[in-house]
Amino acid sequence: MAKKLQMGTGVLSAPRGAFWWGLGGYMLTAVLGFVAVANLEWTKSTYAVAEFLHANTSPFQDWLATILEDIDRYDVVAIILLVMGILVTISRGWLAGLGSMVVAGAGWLLIAGVKLVVAEPRPVAFDGSTYKEALSYPSGHVTFVMALTVAVCVVLAGSRWRWPAVIFLCLLTLATGWSRLLLGVHYPMDIVGGILGGLSGAFLVLGVWNWFAPRARRFMLRRSGASQSSLPS
Repeated sequence: MAKKLQMGTGVLSAPRGAFWWGLGGYMLTAVLGFVAVANLEWTKSTYAVAEFLHANTSPFQDWLATILEDIDRYDVVAIILLVMGILVTISRGWLAGLGSMVVAGAGWLLIAGVKLVVAEPRPVAFDGSTYKEALSYPSGHVTFVMALTVAVCVVLAGSRWRWPAVIFLCLLTLATGWSRLLLGVHYPMDIVGGILGGLSGAFLVLGVWNWFAPRARRFMLRRSGASQSSLPS
């Protein structure tokens, strides 16, 4: 009979006070968004950065930006989270695998609250259209890759692959931010907000998860013990 999947402890490596760091960062993300909207003329003036990148692009850069455009599509996000969850399940148990998916996924989705409250309008893209008629601050693409970076960092704690993976994902975060500016669909402050939002959202969820996981594990072990004791001898 196939060996049952191990549960594991489910607790992920986290700095002390991760929840409070995350909550504080989340609030700061919102404040920066309000500042950007309150000074919208200044925010629009920073679009010159996007115009410069767009004017000095190349076919390879356009191709890379187009590839990164799809990184926060729901199906792409689902595949990335599922692959990460499976790999973590194999090495650390399914509870930690689920936790890694929750930290990255929920840390990304939390930014929707900031988007709705700040309500910064999108810049007019270089093709003259309003990009998907969506809100601009912060960048959801950058937020997801940054939240994913935090999740990978905590699940690889103690592994020799931790820092190579984190460095790669940090570079991917910056490349994603660059691509959003190159395509002309964000202001620079949106990229800053995405980095801060991804970090803080993932830390906030991480703190909640590390509170929840041990309690869920004890509950399931008690239920498992009760089921075993009810079997006839």
